[in-house]
Amino acid sequence: VDGRSKLFVRRARPKDRLCAGDVVFVETFNSMSDTSATSSFTGVCIAIYRRGIDTSFILRNMVLNVGVEVRFMAYSPLMKRIEIIQKAKKSKRAKLFYLRENPGRTFQLKALKK
Repeated sequence: VDGRSKLFVRRARPKDRLCAGDVVFVETFNSMSDTSATSSFTGVCIAIYRRGIDTSFILRNMVLNVGVEVRFMAYSPLMKRIEIIQKAKKSKRAKLFYLRENPGRTFQLKALKK
């Protein structure tokens, strides 16, 4: 309904889908009963696991000089919206786990500094 599935289709064009290296803003509901309480997280997508209804992705960001990784389920009913802030240049890898060892490379992205 909200176009979320278009971000995770493998056969879509790279500019239309979520790719590793993209800077992503995610907003989620804190509980099913209280829809006014939301939380948000912005980070670099370091991995995508396309498994049908169990599709998930991992975002990484530095919060108070500590690396924080959060895994989001793409089709969870608690997911309010997913927005791509900045597209990555063509990445040579599908999983960007090397950003864990070298966190300075993550902040070369101007969108994370905002």
